Amino acid sequence: MRPLLFNLLAILSPLFCLGQNVTQCVTNLAGYELSTAGLVTTVSIGEPAILTLSSNSNTVTQGFLQPEILPCLNLSFGYYPNPTKGEITVDAFGCDVKIQSIEILDMWGRLISTLPPSKDNKVQLGFLSSGMYLLKIFLTNGQSNAFNIVKISQ
Repeated sequence: MRPLLFNLLAILSPLFCLGQNVTQCVTNLAGYELSTAGLVTTVSIGEPAILTLSSNSNTVTQGFLQPEILPCLNLSFGYYPNPTKGEITVDAFGCDVKIQSIEILDMWGRLISTLPPSKDNKVQLGFLSSGMYLLKIFLTNGQSNAFNIVKISQ
């Protein structure tokens, strides 16, 4: 009964990783080998999750790689004009990413506003008083960047 349970777990264990399809995670490489009456079951769970069943005449290997989410190394930002009177344009270059949200913080780190991206990447700042602010840009790939802007009176 025990070898049957281990074989069943060996077959089903890669399916538990399917729930991690887009979430970035780091798993330890782990595995085991189980031998029973002419059948060897080897399971390796980790970045590649692979299941190998082999007998005297046949070998069946099934596996998949988890999607890997890598940071974009060529990512750069452009923002202009700075200082600004009423609006600033923010652009992300170098990767196939889009702006997900923009946070405006004061110089003490207090959140003033969270804005969705506009089609033309313009951020309206007319409601702010004159001073220095921090714009934090969140991208669709999980990366973010922050920069200081100066709002001057109109």
